[in-house]
Amino acid sequence: MGYEAQVAGVGDAVIGKGPKNAVIRMLKSRSVSRVAKFRHEVVSLIKASGHELRFVNGGGMGSLAPPREEEVVTEVTVGSEFYNSHFFDNYKAFKLEPALFYGIQVVRKPREDIFTCHGGGFIASGAVDAIKAPLVYLPKGGQLDPLEGAGEAQTPIRFTPMPKELSIGDPVYLRHSKAGELLERFNEVLLLEDGKIRHVPTYRGLGGSFG
Repeated sequence: MGYEAQVAGVGDAVIGKGPKNAVIRMLKSRSVSRVAKFRHEVVSLIKASGHELRFVNGGGMGSLAPPREEEVVTEVTVGSEFYNSHFFDNYKAFKLEPALFYGIQVVRKPREDIFTCHGGGFIASGAVDAIKAPLVYLPKGGQLDPLEGAGEAQTPIRFTPMPKELSIGDPVYLRHSKAGELLERFNEVLLLEDGKIRHVPTYRGLGGSFG
């Protein structure tokens, strides 16, 4: 199993990061050829030792196309892309539609333009950065408070423009940064398909745990 983190796990089309994006794309292009060469050498060494490999895994969240071109690779890894959490809005190679959201309930309205919701602080793993925090999806125009963020107790959200219908008790829907911070905390997701809702267990809901 191989995971090329420096290709799959780093966005290269982050808004406002033009020079950094260019450097990351250059590093990615160099890494792809090096990873392919290294993987071919490893597989050849294993086979030369008398072992047969049924599976050779490659890729990762943001690296599906390059490993598919490698002759030794039999499968690629797809994770958070199934849900297109917002971390993947920052990749040049592909654009996907958001498919998974979570709702937090409005519990206070301290100011005319602020709705404070209960909980909501699901932060992705990795270096602490704004890109690892959730994004407000619906109603449109919502932004996390830069001094408060999404918290384990409360999440204040500023709206510009103000939503026409949003009151205490209503939900605000957010997009998570990666899949793990939701699917590791909830036992099921609600799958909306053809106008019908199905309850689908997560890995945690099936009794599994990565912890």
